Amino acid sequence: MADYSAETLSILRADPLKAVLTSKTLSEFHIVKKFSDNKAPITSLDYDSTGALAITTSTDESLRIYDCVRGVRGQVLYSKKYGCSLAQFARPGCVAYASTKINDTIRYLSCETNQFIRYFVGHSLMVTSLQRSPEGSTTMVSAALDGTVRLWDWETVNPVATVRPSVPPGRLRGIEDSGIVAAFDPSGAVVAVAVASSELQLFDVREMSRGPFKTSTLPSVSSLGGPLVAGMHFVPPVGDYILLAMTDGTSHIVDAFSLDHHATLVPTMHDNLSSSTHSFSIDGSNANGNSAISQMQKAFLGQRLTITPDGKTAIAGGDNGSVIYWDISQMGGLDAQTPFQLSPVGVWSGSHNDGSIASASSTAAVKTDTPAAAGTITKDSAEYQASVDKFYARLTEAKTSKQILVAKIELIEELDFDLYNEGPFMADANKRLKEITALKAKNAD
Repeated sequence: MADYSAETLSILRADPLKAVLTSKTLSEFHIVKKFSDNKAPITSLDYDSTGALAITTSTDESLRIYDCVRGVRGQVLYSKKYGCSLAQFARPGCVAYASTKINDTIRYLSCETNQFIRYFVGHSLMVTSLQRSPEGSTTMVSAALDGTVRLWDWETVNPVATVRPSVPPGRLRGIEDSGIVAAFDPSGAVVAVAVASSELQLFDVREMSRGPFKTSTLPSVSSLGGPLVAGMHFVPPVGDYILLAMTDGTSHIVDAFSLDHHATLVPTMHDNLSSSTHSFSIDGSNANGNSAISQMQKAFLGQRLTITPDGKTAIAGGDNGSVIYWDISQMGGLDAQTPFQLSPVGVWSGSHNDGSIASASSTAAVKTDTPAAAGTITKDSAEYQASVDKFYARLTEAKTSKQILVAKIELIEELDFDLYNEGPFMADANKRLKEITALKAKNAD
């Protein structure tokens, strides 16, 4: 019988379909399904708040929605006139995304009617960041190479706040040459902005017009001609650290309170995460050259990198289709006086050479070049949901780990567990079958 820790049991009681991301679980992950719908590079990935749906954008100007529970592709939408990038789920059934052609307007689209609900107009150069606020808020933040960071509400056309962060004194290149990205912290109360790839600025969402309440230079990444900051992520669930995805494939971890450079995630020699091998551009223009636009586009605007919901693992997609990951769970216990380097602890091998990007949700652990479901369910959704509802009822009554395991086994038996071999409960179908058989024999005694 499996030995479940108190933390694991707590997670399963809260959500029995959620994967428990232990180091052993991560090492057993592998790509179980691949979608080849796109004929051009995928440029962004996002989950909805439940983790059940994922959306991608591509340079083929499509937005594709995937059902991550059943492991199937759903709706396909096109933005041929305006292009698309950085799609974000907003309200249920609605997405916001950045335009890549004609103008730099952010578009708010109803997936049900395939009609625009609203246009967020204001940016005059390429949008480099677009992120919705954490659950419970109707705001999102955007940054663009026009040098502005804007806070939007889904219900109003005009921005709630607009700031133009100042470029650090002595900086030889401006934002158009060195880029700008922005991100919410997990509470939605703070917006971090990496300005010209050389300074990190923190803003209070309630008082953005007053300027940053804390700034810090990033000397290790700000040298002239050096890599640019392509994207930024706060490390969940608390946001103690900020992860900066660079255009050279490295990533820097910064303390969110002191803004000190804490560590650098370094890919191995064969896991190429730099932008140098890509010749496409998100907006269809000539991507050659060393401009901020070309470098950030070829680095997928930082979309190659993500962090698991527990904040213990960083994940990135490589040029060879593989997905590599780093253990960052011990960050707080390490000496931060001198930045140290972290090497990957594992890789999930891919089977193509088109590159991959990664994203994480609350229920599935990883996405590669196109979403791979946490479990491939072949039964229809009504039957599947009935099995899950029954499982929830059993869990409510369960008081011991054995009772929880029995409930889990009953659910697996009702589902097609031979095809559910990347589910969150067991390592593989053979192991499950042995445990089912052994437990039934024990219960019969």
